[in-house]
Amino acid sequence: METDRDRVVASARAVLPATERRRTDMTTRGFTFVADEPHHGALGDGPTPTEYLLMALASCTAQTLRQYVDYKYDTAGDITVEIDYHEPEQDGAERYLQRTITLSEDPDPDDLKVMHDIADKSPVTLLIQFAWSVRTEFIGPR
Repeated sequence: METDRDRVVASARAVLPATERRRTDMTTRGFTFVADEPHHGALGDGPTPTEYLLMALASCTAQTLRQYVDYKYDTAGDITVEIDYHEPEQDGAERYLQRTITLSEDPDPDDLKVMHDIADKSPVTLLIQFAWSVRTEFIGPR
């Protein structure tokens, strides 16, 4: 596999030790997190990988909106973003993410339309919507 010359803008590392079944240690830029899957009735030691993805979308949306609102207004209030992953029970039906944005202050209707467009263009939204390719390479033991 050839190494691309494209600029790396973010990276993450996950290590699942041989002594663990699901609990995974993750790092990025010196920050450490734990991901886990519920099993045997227990919640696990951390959010699931899917929950991390949803948190990334929610926080990116809120931060992107905050940049606009801070530019537009002196005070903007709270921005709350909730993401629910819907998996249909009917075969062939579409899976989807429902994003609900709650503002603590009532914006002008024209501003609300702009904010909707901005939310749809947040970086993680675009990453998910356009499904950038995932290129996989296996490397032998180190």
